[in-house]
Amino acid sequence: MFNHLLMVEEILGRKRGIVERLKERRSLRGAILKARSEGKRAVIAEVKRRGLREGESEGVKNLAQSVGADAASVAKRMERGGACAISVLTDEAFLGDLEDLRSVKLAVSVPVLRKDFIFDDFQVIEAFAHGADAVLLIARFLSVDALRSLAETAFSLRMETLVEVDRTSVAKVLSADASFASLIGINNRDLETLDVDLAVFEELAPSLKDAFPDVPLVAMSGIESGKDAERMFKAGADAILVGTAIMKSEDIEGKVRELVGNEA
Repeated sequence: MFNHLLMVEEILGRKRGIVERLKERRSLRGAILKARSEGKRAVIAEVKRRGLREGESEGVKNLAQSVGADAASVAKRMERGGACAISVLTDEAFLGDLEDLRSVKLAVSVPVLRKDFIFDDFQVIEAFAHGADAVLLIARFLSVDALRSLAETAFSLRMETLVEVDRTSVAKVLSADASFASLIGINNRDLETLDVDLAVFEELAPSLKDAFPDVPLVAMSGIESGKDAERMFKAGADAILVGTAIMKSEDIEGKVRELVGNEA
């Protein structure tokens, strides 16, 4: 005779395991510092199916199709390659969704960042419920008060914040106390022209380092190779965030290993 109670207990046991895994807090900042202490480049590898440029979009989309568009599978390869954390693009414009975030958190043991256009506390809570350990806050689109409010919500949930700046928004962050930033990311991409220039990080990093010496800096966008990674670390990066170059590679794990290398 079929034991329905046993089936329910098995379901409850599985559900408890999933919930505990999603609730588990992992420090992105801590993972970056650990990688550096081990002589590795701290690489945040990004699961993304589409880029901003049309040419990049097709390449990334085709690769995603070739691996079954399975975010968890891709994230596992990135972790095996030595990524210290995984970023997950959850916006629909990039063919992402929150289920990608959830599946990645359940699949890997490293911290997971939700990368999206976040402007409301609800989105922070939503990220927490899907397992995010940190959220991206884009300073270009948020006031200092909004950055503080969103960060307060994130911190209350034991999540961290990666505050992204560019040439247009760096002054805004420099004028504040930056208590809303667990980490600061410098975007090498001009969001108006979509042009990428690694010199942006080299230009902005010194002032941010001087103002906030205890806040790790993350170089974002345009990093294609181990040589590019070395350039960013020499310019003061504590970590790099790389998506397109990894997702376009036929060997995701190998590409991450190339980027991780040995810190110069």
